[in-house]
Amino acid sequence: MSSTIPGTTSGQTIVFNRVNTNLGGGYNATTGVFTAPVAGIYVCSLTFYMYYFSSYGAGGELQIIKNGVNQMSVFLELDSNADEGSASGTAVLSLNKGDQVHVQADRGNMYIGGNYLSSFAGFFLR
Repeated sequence: MSSTIPGTTSGQTIVFNRVNTNLGGGYNATTGVFTAPVAGIYVCSLTFYMYYFSSYGAGGELQIIKNGVNQMSVFLELDSNADEGSASGTAVLSLNKGDQVHVQADRGNMYIGGNYLSSFAGFFLR
């Protein structure tokens, strides 16, 4: 993600607009949605970096969503003594061709760090 998101909304799709590799063309860097080009087992990894500001929330949760259903959550809670931090998680998903996966904010008002501090990756395992 190349840009900071200063204040998410609950249910917002988080768009990772910097794409290093996109074999098969499944990831859409405009919408933030990955569409499985073939059926199989996929590994998805998420890391997000969050800042604490008194005008924004002190905690946050991002979720990996498959076809509208939460598959994994990554949670981070900050306080005024820890003004920034990161959290990561990995999910192994069985996807059919055409299944859609994206990252979503569970809470509003999170300040998510860009400048390549937050990332989403996925790959076809078999």
